[in-house]
This record gives sequence, structure tokens and C-alpha cells, in this order.
Amino acid sequence: MSDLPNLTPEQVAQLVPGASDIELVGPGGQKVVFKGTIAGEQYALKFAKVPELPEDLETEDFPMSDVAVRAQREVKTMRDCTSRHMVKLGPIGLEFTTIDDQSLLLFSEQFIVGRNLRTILRSDGRFDPAQIVTLGLHIVDAIQALWDLGKIHRDIKPANIMRREGDDEYVLLDAGFAFDVVGESLSIAPVGTPPYFSPEQFAFTNRRTVMDFRSDLFSLGVTMYELATGQHPFWTPGDTSRSLFNRITTHNPPPPSTIVPGFPQDLDDMILRMLGKSPHVRYRRCQQLIDALSET
Repeated sequence: MSDLPNLTPEQVAQLVPGASDIELVGPGGQKVVFKGTIAGEQYALKFAKVPELPEDLETEDFPMSDVAVRAQREVKTMRDCTSRHMVKLGPIGLEFTTIDDQSLLLFSEQFIVGRNLRTILRSDGRFDPAQIVTLGLHIVDAIQALWDLGKIHRDIKPANIMRREGDDEYVLLDAGFAFDVVGESLSIAPVGTPPYFSPEQFAFTNRRTVMDFRSDLFSLGVTMYELATGQHPFWTPGDTSRSLFNRITTHNPPPPSTIVPGFPQDLDDMILRMLGKSPHVRYRRCQQLIDALSET
């Protein structure tokens, strides 16, 4: 279901008892997002429409629409992931409710005060090497914590990473596509954002056997390359799906240092290794990349 809930702050206050200072943030994918204060802390309050709920619905028996499945994944991942660089679940887990003939799901998460990296790149320009190193360290920590749970994020990109005001820490958002490599079945069509796909995300016949944390490392490498150079390594406006597929699976982008004079050689090498076409040529363990970045 693609239409968004039509809610006012006053209605949100009815649905979330104890919340105050409620403000509309805006749409976010299939959800509409508000921020509000609960017990003195700010949280993002997320709402999405679901099919009409039966009167005897139990909380755990949510309807298995696409939006509900994504919300369940997102809530579980935020609850279980221990990395400080993965956004955390707020005081409201997955709940279902109705208001004014709208059947809704809702949950809460930390409200990160800051800007996402897509916004920063567009307004401030490319990142310097020190910022790229810090970004890499923070997000690979989240990737490792997800992999400790047997999960891969599948949608790492600048728009899903926030730089928090005050401490300049980077926080990974939106685990709605997070995939449990043991407990879930892959859909026929790949999910995520195609310009940030790893080559194996296009492998329709054997994605389950070839996708692991190294797919997330590839997407992080694309993100680091783009922020370092101001250019996407594979995608240009107007590209077709076929041309994007061909470039991701066959094209080796030039080293960032050929675009940004003075860019460190060791950081060049790390990013290009993350962009290896086959998972086995990337880092075998997240700790290897953490160690390399820490020594830069």
C-alpha cells in the first residue's frame, strides 16, 4: 500500500499517550514521520497504513503486507543491534491502531539531530579524508554488529546515514531491508537502492549463497567513494538499469586520488578493495577494515 497516513499532531498525541511537543518531520518511504518528546527524550514516531485490521487482532498477528514486513524487520533489527552507530528503537515497539477509518502501524526510534550525508554532500561538497575515515569506522562497526546477528543491511547509502550534531558521529538508519541470512527467504527481485547494489545483489539464482556482510562493505565503499570525490563510481544521471548493472558488475572506477589531488594512497587502496567485483577480494572480516582505517 503506497498511500501515506493523513495525520495531524493532535491525532498523533491521541495515538501516543504521554508524547508532547509533536511536530511533523515529513514522509519517509512508505511512512510519515513525526518527532515528539516522551519522558524527556526526543523520538521519531513513524506511521504507515496497513490493510483494515480485524477486531480480534493480537499485537503479534500483524497483517503481512509489504510495509508491515519491513516495519517488523526494522523494529527487530533496531532492538537487537548493539552498535552505537545503528539507530536504536524507541519506547514504542511495533503497534497497530486505527483513527478516523485509517488502519495504521506505528513504532518509535531515536531522533537523530543532524543531517543525512546526501544533504551534506549537496550543500557542503565532498568530504575530506579524515571525515571519510571516521565515516568508514563508524558504519563498519554497525555492519559488524548486524553480521553478529546474521543480518545484512542491504541499503547502505548516503541518504541512510546521519551525521549527528554535537559529536559528528555517523549513525546508520532504515533497517527495513535488513535480511537474516539464516531465517529468511530472499525475494525474487533484489531490494534496496540499485546504484548502491553490490554485484552479487544482481545474482538472481544464487544471491542467498553469495551475499554476506561483504555486500554491505561494497555499498559502504560506493558511499565513501562518492563522498570523497563528489562523483558516484558507477552511476550517472540518465543511466538505464542495464547500463547501471553493466558498470557495477564490470567497470573499475578510477582511484579517488585521480579525481582529488593529494588523496591518501592507502585510503585509495581501501576504497577500491571494498569495490571488488567478487566478495572474496574484499575484506574477509570487518575487523581487517577497521584495523586498516585505524592506521590511516
